[in-house]
Amino acid sequence: MDQASRTAPAHRRWLRRLLWAGGALSLLLLVIAYFLPYLLKRYIEAHSEEWIHRQVRIERIVLNPFTFTYGVHGVVCNEPGSEEVFVSWKRVELKADLWNAWRNNAWRFRALRIDDPYVHITQRGDRFNFSDLLELGGTDTVAPEPADTVPVLFAMADIQLSNGRIAYTTDLLKAPAVIQDLNARCDLITSESARMAFDLSCALASGGRLDGGFIIDTDRSFYEIDGRLQAFALPQLLPYLQDFMHTTALTGEVDLDLHLRDSWANSSALAVRAELGVSGLDITDGDGGELIGLRRARIRLDTLDARSERFDLHSIVVDGFHTRFQLWADGSQTWSKVLKLDSTATAGDTTVTLAASEDNVFVMLADYIRMLGQDLVANEYNADSLAFTDATLRFEDFTPERPFRYTLDQLNVTSTRMNSAQGTVDLQADARLNQRGRVQSVFRFDPKDFRNVEATLAVEEMALADLDAYGRWYGAHPINSGTLSYTGHTRIQEGQLKSENHLQAQQLKLGRKVDTHDPDIYVLPLRLAVGLLKDVKGNIDLDVPVEGDVRDPKFKPWPIVWQVLKNLLVKAVTAPGRLIGRALGGAEDDLEEVRFEALASALGKEQRKALDGLAKGLAAKPDLAVALVSLMDVREEGEELAAFLLKREHLALAGPLTAADSARIMALSTRDSAFVAYLDLRAPGTKGQPERQRCLALVGMEVVQARVAELERMREAAVAAALEAAGLRPPRYAFRPGTPEETSGRRGRPGYAFIFDAADDPGSTP
Repeated sequence: MDQASRTAPAHRRWLRRLLWAGGALSLLLLVIAYFLPYLLKRYIEAHSEEWIHRQVRIERIVLNPFTFTYGVHGVVCNEPGSEEVFVSWKRVELKADLWNAWRNNAWRFRALRIDDPYVHITQRGDRFNFSDLLELGGTDTVAPEPADTVPVLFAMADIQLSNGRIAYTTDLLKAPAVIQDLNARCDLITSESARMAFDLSCALASGGRLDGGFIIDTDRSFYEIDGRLQAFALPQLLPYLQDFMHTTALTGEVDLDLHLRDSWANSSALAVRAELGVSGLDITDGDGGELIGLRRARIRLDTLDARSERFDLHSIVVDGFHTRFQLWADGSQTWSKVLKLDSTATAGDTTVTLAASEDNVFVMLADYIRMLGQDLVANEYNADSLAFTDATLRFEDFTPERPFRYTLDQLNVTSTRMNSAQGTVDLQADARLNQRGRVQSVFRFDPKDFRNVEATLAVEEMALADLDAYGRWYGAHPINSGTLSYTGHTRIQEGQLKSENHLQAQQLKLGRKVDTHDPDIYVLPLRLAVGLLKDVKGNIDLDVPVEGDVRDPKFKPWPIVWQVLKNLLVKAVTAPGRLIGRALGGAEDDLEEVRFEALASALGKEQRKALDGLAKGLAAKPDLAVALVSLMDVREEGEELAAFLLKREHLALAGPLTAADSARIMALSTRDSAFVAYLDLRAPGTKGQPERQRCLALVGMEVVQARVAELERMREAAVAAALEAAGLRPPRYAFRPGTPEETSGRRGRPGYAFIFDAADDPGSTP
């Protein structure tokens, strides 16, 4: 037998062995790929409660050595003894060559996919719903590895998490926080590099979306954030705001574009660029009334660099800011009632702080901003522009007996560029005064020394009748009409103030002295003084200089201004010759309006004189017609009527009223202690509210509105009868509502403004 014949059976035997070995290996791999995952799934599900006290359900396990794919699909893990889901996911899968990793001690994974993960986290104090899992390993310490151990290499490439959801409930938050539509991506995490970069996006269930990236480098103690927060819903912060203040509602959205670099080991590494936007912000007070808000605002920070100590603020733009401020007779004001203050007295001093815990979102944000301010002391700063547009400030003062209400709107404020190399900064402002007059101002200051200030102020066509509540309470005289113009220039240099003020009051008319006023004032004969100060055109022209040292704690400019004005008034009333000379020259009244006392409808001497003058004027001007526009303030008239009716009941005046009865009712102050006690008895639930509003609530809005409307009809009929008796017939005159331009600044005492126009068509109504 030759050599070939002897070796053939040996080759066949080795071939059969190789085929058997390959078949066995293939069978083993098939068992691993298909049968072992099933056994492993059943084993985990059967023993999960024994191991971790939680029921675990698995749809399937993938162990595929042919495609190097390993994963767990359809996992649901419940909370202990509950059907509530603790953790779940649709798919967790990755690829790896485990044989090569084991041989080379280099574990390299790739294509990690985590689909639809969900985690429910709860925290109570320092305990979490997974704290027991962390404690399963016991307290044994791990022995250190020998010094000659070969390092294990690890790498995870191409990581993607999609459509994740996290629900977090804790006693530190006012409401659960839910993150949804969570997507994350990382190209590489490896033991060979301390730098990791992530792309992240998610949505907040309560409103808002976050997109951005995050880089961390543990070797350099460095991190970087590039993120964009869109349409973050502010209502979710209402519970935290309520720690600070009494409020019922918070609305609005916030957008934030943030680019930040920092190091937790080096505070000088901070560098920030950001843009913040707020829209539709509104905050109410504790009663649900308007408190503060804005249409939109945007702040753009170009550079904040701690290393170079540089601060560049590109712009601040605030549009449609609005707020309301109120004062009450007890000394309280809007913010003292709204803010929750924690006052503690120490050694005679009172420290006032806001009552809110350190874990409040706003407190933590304020602390972070304070920390940034301490870390950064800018030697170089720039601010390009500051702009407030269309702001509105509403002021209500219930200190006088009659409420004072004033609105400053169409307010615009702009600034010039501010930087560390520039000496001064200019702020320019203009606004409308209670829908009629306007104010303009330029304020110049030195950012390096706020003791150096220069300001100019100009007021045009300010309606003085709007100040009637103050005129009555602090001057004991109603302000019926007139306008004020003012120009002033104030300069403070090295603490020395010099102010030049020029006032012009046009056609100012005061009513007769009233008995209801601030009991602490000294009543001056203001009507006589005003008449004496007027020139031949009916105007008042005054210069009021003010000087002093603002560094002196006793220096107060307003008492000086008042003293100057009071001296002028006293000098005027002590020289009545001018008033007598004017009286001999004829009446100074003109054809502007006819006024009634509150609640009066019958014509008196004053009304007849005004209407007779109107009839004579139109008789001399046959081509003119006049519209009588009501000037009655429905709210004030209603409050006055409600107070009159309740004072009448309090005085027990039944039946038809005599003139003496009416005078007695009108003379009784709504702040008379007996009358206030009567209101407390009738409506104890309204205590603390202004007296006239309490009266209005007691009488009822419907009753008051009907009575006020009837009063207006009676006045209109009386005026019409007087005009016709004087020979004036329609369409030479007509009653009609006024436009806002015609009544702005003139409403107050009931009556009618005379609006003249050409009577082209004899049958037309003016």
